[in-house]
Amino acid sequence: MNIIYVSNNMAKAKTLSMLHIVMILLAVSAISIALTLAIIVPREDGRNNPVKSLLPSQLQFSLHHPQKHLDALALQLGEMRARVMRLDTLSARLAKMAGIQEAELESVQPPGSGGPLVGAEDFTEAQLEADIAELSALIEVKSDRLNMLEVMLLQQTMQQSMLPDARPVDVGYNSSSFGRRVDPFTGRTAFHEGLDFTAAVGTPIYAAAGGVVTVSEQMPDYGKIVKISHGSGMETRYAHASELLVKVGEVVKKGQLIARVGSTGRSTGPHLHFEVRRDGAPLDPRKFLQQSAAKVAELQN
Repeated sequence: MNIIYVSNNMAKAKTLSMLHIVMILLAVSAISIALTLAIIVPREDGRNNPVKSLLPSQLQFSLHHPQKHLDALALQLGEMRARVMRLDTLSARLAKMAGIQEAELESVQPPGSGGPLVGAEDFTEAQLEADIAELSALIEVKSDRLNMLEVMLLQQTMQQSMLPDARPVDVGYNSSSFGRRVDPFTGRTAFHEGLDFTAAVGTPIYAAAGGVVTVSEQMPDYGKIVKISHGSGMETRYAHASELLVKVGEVVKKGQLIARVGSTGRSTGPHLHFEVRRDGAPLDPRKFLQQSAAKVAELQN
């Protein structure tokens, strides 16, 4: 079906197809619906409200129902208070793990509160929104504290992984300590720059700390030796091995298998000669191993 009409402009006849008619009717209907909604739906205050903009979409329908709106705000306030309590608990646990006093974090604590239970009808919308805004700011502060604790724990974890406090062999015993001793070859007093662990040939040798392998080769006195740099001038050495299992430049983790016990080089029998050095100077490995043992005992208690 077509409709023909005559335009006043130059008196030309124009034809409207069925498609044009349907489009016009739809446009008129849409305008009518929009006008009707504008009349029957009350308009919200046009002022910007950052708290309302944060409300979940499912609560928007209650904006024109004051009591329901207050109930929804009160519910949100309660959930946010519970979140603050959870953040406080988590912060305390992380601070304890990091060995930090909570006071050092200067964490903001929520003010004390109490009293009889009251319903949402006892609060105004402005009061509830103010409390929500205050708690939102408090949550941001506490979240920042948690992020700071996370960074500190990460730093401690990295430092701990680079500290040579892991026992380099699981079996064997300390047959020669750090310090002055009688040299087994010359019979004279000499300074022993490490610890000797007597163990069977082939016993696994583990990295005492994470780091980068700088030496993995045969040397005259040390025999087959692995040297690992742990950063900040720290280095560990594992000598007289029967087999070397890592290469120069390889990154190793604390506790990783790096070699096997042997009796190569200047040695009287199968054992591991273990050294810890800082800036080239020898340190007593027992101080690091005892520190690790003390931490394990503390955790077990």
